[in-house]
Amino acid sequence: MSPNDAAVSAMLSVEPELIDVLPALEAVPGMGRNTILVSGPLMPWQDYAGCQRLAVVGAALFEGLASTPDEADALLHSGAIQLGSCHEYGAVGSLTGVCSASMPVLVVQDRVSGRTATCRMNEGPGTQALTFGSRGSAVNANLAGIRDRVAPALGRILRQAPLPLLPVMTRALAMGDELHGRQTAAALLFRNAILERVLQSPAADPDTSALLAYLNTAEFHFLHVAMAAGKVIADAAEGVAGSSIVTAMAMNEKEFAIRVSGVPGHWFRAPLPPISGFPGKIMAPWTPDDLGYSGGDSLIMETLGLGGAAAAAAPSLSPVSVGSPRRMMELTTSLYAVALREHPLLRIPALGGRGIPCGMDAAAIARLRLVPPVHIGATLRGGGLAGAIFFTPPLQPFADACEYLQPTT
Repeated sequence: MSPNDAAVSAMLSVEPELIDVLPALEAVPGMGRNTILVSGPLMPWQDYAGCQRLAVVGAALFEGLASTPDEADALLHSGAIQLGSCHEYGAVGSLTGVCSASMPVLVVQDRVSGRTATCRMNEGPGTQALTFGSRGSAVNANLAGIRDRVAPALGRILRQAPLPLLPVMTRALAMGDELHGRQTAAALLFRNAILERVLQSPAADPDTSALLAYLNTAEFHFLHVAMAAGKVIADAAEGVAGSSIVTAMAMNEKEFAIRVSGVPGHWFRAPLPPISGFPGKIMAPWTPDDLGYSGGDSLIMETLGLGGAAAAAAPSLSPVSVGSPRRMMELTTSLYAVALREHPLLRIPALGGRGIPCGMDAAAIARLRLVPPVHIGATLRGGGLAGAIFFTPPLQPFADACEYLQPTT
């Protein structure tokens, strides 16, 4: 078996289950009370200047680690508040990716190996959230409500009856999701599964109403579940000598970066292009010139062949993607050239039931100059969500990874 075959086979062997929701301090390996995680490859604190900086300072204030933004900045400069990359802690984070000790994380476990990964819970509806770099009393009150009522209720349900995730993801694809930019079907399927567990529970939970209200309004709550599942799946391929299979794609405020199986734990990075040049749908009164990169580990979905790579599954996203359902089908079809296999379970009806392109090969991507595109949220430079964009990552990290691997391939 070739190194790439071995890496993809390991990914396909994973059976992710959502097993719990816990404070990050209890569930994230290495997490400390003074730790704040962000998405993407880590930069020195002084290099953060946009949404991630706003969100990290907001998390420090929320946790009581600092009483003013200036104090938070000083503590981050000194290292008294420790900044970490989600991926280094077995986690992933949406957009800014900010996660601190008391914030609840979704715990996904591979039923086969027992490995786990986490992702902080989605903050619910609205365009102002810490995830988007927004701060203030309303943001903090929402974070506290999810921490104190919603997360404990969901955790109690899952500890009684863990939820297998591949069946939900498979059905959602068949119902028009691509599991990144569109989560409508997955959200309904997940809510129904949780409601069924609520009805079967022998004891009443006073926080059930808060949980169900959250699941009914937080349109993208399942994205965070799927991201943790994606991390568990992709990590199964880590460390296969000589393999050029991509195991992560991520961004911080300034860089796009990838990891490949044969070079575990190493980021291959490149500067991000101007964000205003990408197509998408921006809500009035904002324009593309108001946008700023906020980072993001949600690109783990495209790493697996979902999201933008599975655009053909979600024709309703065409206005914020490549423009038409036909072009979305052509986009997904083109990516089979850079993928090792078709997924045996995650299938796209519009393509005659073909499996999503699974096992993205950095060598093929570099050779064909065909980078998996991404459906991602569009954030404002000063914090807040303004819409969605169709983002094509730079090619250079894939080429750099192949050059690094060349002596061993």
